[in-house]
Amino acid sequence: MNEERKGPMSPKSATVWRVIGASVVGAIHKRMGKPGQDALRWQEGKDFAILAVADGHGSERSPHSAVGASIAVEVAVQLLSEFWNGALSSSAPLSALKRYAEDQLPQAIVRKWAEEVKAKHAALSDVIPGQEEILLQYGSTLLATLATSKFLLFIQLGDGDILTVRDDGIIKRPIPKDTRLFANETTSLCMPYAWREMEVAFWTGSEELPSLILLSTDGYANSFASEQDFLRAGPDYLALIRKHGLEYVAAHLEEWLAEASIHGSGDDITVGLIYRDVIDEEAK
Repeated sequence: MNEERKGPMSPKSATVWRVIGASVVGAIHKRMGKPGQDALRWQEGKDFAILAVADGHGSERSPHSAVGASIAVEVAVQLLSEFWNGALSSSAPLSALKRYAEDQLPQAIVRKWAEEVKAKHAALSDVIPGQEEILLQYGSTLLATLATSKFLLFIQLGDGDILTVRDDGIIKRPIPKDTRLFANETTSLCMPYAWREMEVAFWTGSEELPSLILLSTDGYANSFASEQDFLRAGPDYLALIRKHGLEYVAAHLEEWLAEASIHGSGDDITVGLIYRDVIDEEAK
């Protein structure tokens, strides 16, 4: 699903993206003495932010999925950073960036992840099975966002959620939910031709720029009684940030997610938030 939004940029203000996040081991996993399978990574710059979350499968067939999830977020942040730096140095039009993001970036991410997984496996084990079996052992989902002053890029493979929240409280999913995914079924980086399953959305302009972007693994949404209850989490976080500050939310986020797992899904939960600050350049 590819989507583009357009709108003029204000010459008098500058957008600054700030990122916070937390990841907790699920309550059920703690009781069973199992490690968490989620991963979280981000990078902030002067005029951009990159956020990635991943959820390793944690099944018997994927015993190294926590490592696979960690590799997934590292690869996503690295390649999205390179993509943004390349966009700045080339001055390529947005239409060209959009085409590359849709047509080339998914393949680059999956290829790089597979290379890193095979290298990691070779370092850890003397037993080298076929490529598909190796990748399955490290299977993971991946959600990532690149937020810049010129465009927003959203990428998703597998379950989990990406939400945007505007100033007026309107909540959107830049990438619609995949209705094929239910129970424990999910698309994955370990699948053959995984890039074909990777969804990309590319938004440009400032009129539609959200004030908050939320990325979460599926353990979070599954901890709410309903879809509507989950969707309200986005505006609630925005309200908390504006009332108490980003540092306050960052300091309490892990505690809140742990409580959500205990009273909800019992699964690992990872949440990353990208908050849009607008600085009046004329006031500097």
